[in-house]
Amino acid sequence: MIEYDDNDAISKQGACSLRKSVVGQKKPVWVRAWRSVHLGWSSVFVVLFAVLAATIATVVLLFGTLDSDILLSMAWLAFVVLVPLALAVVLSGIGGARLSRFVRPVDVAGVGRGLAVPGRGAVLYRSGTLALALLVGVSYFRWRGDEPVGPARHQLRTEIMAYFGAPIFVLFFALSVLIVNRTGISLHPDGIVQEIYRRRGWKVVRDITVVPWDKISDLQPQGHPNPAMSHPHWYPTIRVVYRGDSIESDRILVLMACEKKVEPNSLFALLLWCRDNPWAREQLGRDEARELLRPPGLFERIRTDLAASAPAAKDVVQ
Repeated sequence: MIEYDDNDAISKQGACSLRKSVVGQKKPVWVRAWRSVHLGWSSVFVVLFAVLAATIATVVLLFGTLDSDILLSMAWLAFVVLVPLALAVVLSGIGGARLSRFVRPVDVAGVGRGLAVPGRGAVLYRSGTLALALLVGVSYFRWRGDEPVGPARHQLRTEIMAYFGAPIFVLFFALSVLIVNRTGISLHPDGIVQEIYRRRGWKVVRDITVVPWDKISDLQPQGHPNPAMSHPHWYPTIRVVYRGDSIESDRILVLMACEKKVEPNSLFALLLWCRDNPWAREQLGRDEARELLRPPGLFERIRTDLAASAPAAKDVVQ
């Protein structure tokens, strides 16, 4: 056995081994429905920023200055533009090359130190709802005293949005804080840990499932198990089959890879690697192990998607 004295060397060696195993695959397990999704969202970024810059420049040239009414109108425009931009970041995974910054070490009682798989979370939803409520309220206090101008009066609509819209948005924000359903996944040298966190106001319930690596008999990629979804293959999951307390019965744990801020193929390859390699499991307790969940680069993913879209790769598992 080769001994390493440098932790950085260990993590780099492990990351390179895992990356070679992933790149060596003829085709990915999951293929995106829109092949050029990264280039498409990049175009959305450029177009929306160009439109916003052109609008601001046009307003300045026409009016020569920006008063409070124009600034508030521009705030609405900026909000409408920033929402699809934020969704683009979440949906496309642009910037995933630095994803390891979001991967953090975690200590689970009774299991020890491991690597937490980052989830998408609800920060975007909560912040967007609160920002929209504040924007509606500020708009009401700024425009409520405006005199009606002919048939184009907007006073009634402003009051309706302030009296009903803002409280509803604030209520949604409060509910998103008081009612929480979250599933956490962490990888440890001893096995896979899934923690289901439920909060209903002040009542908190945690359900922890530990699956030892030695008891895993099969790892299967599949689509979302909910049959009511119209396109379940768009939402990848990982089916973990492991031996339970009884030798004759197998138990199943479904990892919702679609809810995690990781590339599904990278997570699946890491699980396979750790199941078959005891040395790899030991690295999960180190801080440098977060590099193991680093997805392929943007252009590498684009080339993989294009290669999987070729006629010779029509038998891709979805």
